Amino acid sequence: MVENQKRSLGWYFGTPLVWRILIALILGAIVGLVVGPKIAVIEPFGTLMIKLLKMIILPLIFSAIVTGVGGMPASKIGRVAGKILIYYLVTTIFAAFFGLILAQIFKPGIGLSISGTAAEGAAVQTPSVSSVLLNMVPDNVAASFANGAYLQVLVFAVIFGIAISILRDTQDDNIREAVLTVYKFCQGTAELMFRITKGVLEYSPIGVFALIAVLFAQEGTKVIGSVAKLVLTCYIGYAFQLLIVYGLLFTLFTRLSYAKFIAKAKDAMLMAFATRSSSATLPLTLKVSEENLGVSRNIGSFTLPLGSQINLDGEAYYQIISVFFVAFAAGIHLSPIQKLIVILVVTIGTMGTAGIAGSGPVVLLAVMNMVGLNVEPGTVVAGAFALVLGIDVILDMGRTMCNVTGDMVGTCIVAKSEGLLDLEKWE
Repeated sequence: MVENQKRSLGWYFGTPLVWRILIALILGAIVGLVVGPKIAVIEPFGTLMIKLLKMIILPLIFSAIVTGVGGMPASKIGRVAGKILIYYLVTTIFAAFFGLILAQIFKPGIGLSISGTAAEGAAVQTPSVSSVLLNMVPDNVAASFANGAYLQVLVFAVIFGIAISILRDTQDDNIREAVLTVYKFCQGTAELMFRITKGVLEYSPIGVFALIAVLFAQEGTKVIGSVAKLVLTCYIGYAFQLLIVYGLLFTLFTRLSYAKFIAKAKDAMLMAFATRSSSATLPLTLKVSEENLGVSRNIGSFTLPLGSQINLDGEAYYQIISVFFVAFAAGIHLSPIQKLIVILVVTIGTMGTAGIAGSGPVVLLAVMNMVGLNVEPGTVVAGAFALVLGIDVILDMGRTMCNVTGDMVGTCIVAKSEGLLDLEKWE
């Protein structure tokens, strides 16, 4: 009977994952538009996919980072961390500045008529730089795991891995053997999590179909029509970052074909577009980077989880352009100082935002409050903000794909510079 099931599902497992996800995207949109709201009964299938992916994230992040960092010589860890952090910071700042330029060119929100539109809003206190940095360090490691605090778990895993890397070379035989035992346990856990991940990813096309079908059934085509200029401006920014910025950096520092990179990385990019979550896509991003791009697991296990949490270039475009959309709609002109504040807050805020679906509007509220765009029920600002929230799903798809692509580009650049990129996979 098992053999018959395998033969009957052979077409499914025999089709590359990228095509299964793409077909699921297209069919989901069509079915959602045709069937309408009744299709909501299949939403649990999409929710199940997200829950399965979230289920494996924390143990995968911890075991993969500990294995990656602990497996590197202590002298090399600082160099790798410095390179990837500089890359993440520079690309995020560029995205914020170019997003500002796009907003000034296209002026999304001008001419938008909103009268007496009410929306629920709440003031969000913008965190200081020190509070963002301090919040990265866990007070209680067990609580960080229990609460799903990805960034805190990541930081602890890095510290844990550094300790292993240092103690592996100790002269004390007892300590060295004990540390190696812990390292091997984490290494075995990482292998188990990668195996579980492969199984979860086989289910992902079904979940993608359900998510997309429900989205189009609820929103229809009006989701883009009402604020087409905002969507267009954001996607121009995403495309510029993805094709031009990443393309130039990748070609300059690796001397490899960026077209080949896109072809090899497309599975993870498409998954990011569908799930709208850098963290949920992380298992596939790790798999693609190692198996398709030839990145050493020691590098990818460190840089990719870090990037999923702090490298949000697409988020920077979304935040900047959306702030100006609200300002233009409300007839408010921001001063040069306010524009600089927006850039600074967005750069810091995106680095402190977990890479999960739906987190963007929280930071957006904080940025708006910083420049005096307070969301009060019944105001034009509240109405414009409500419109941004209404199409956040569409904007989130593109910005997440941009984020994940940037993580993989930076990882390849660092791996190449460290001689840990398998060039045979690029021949």
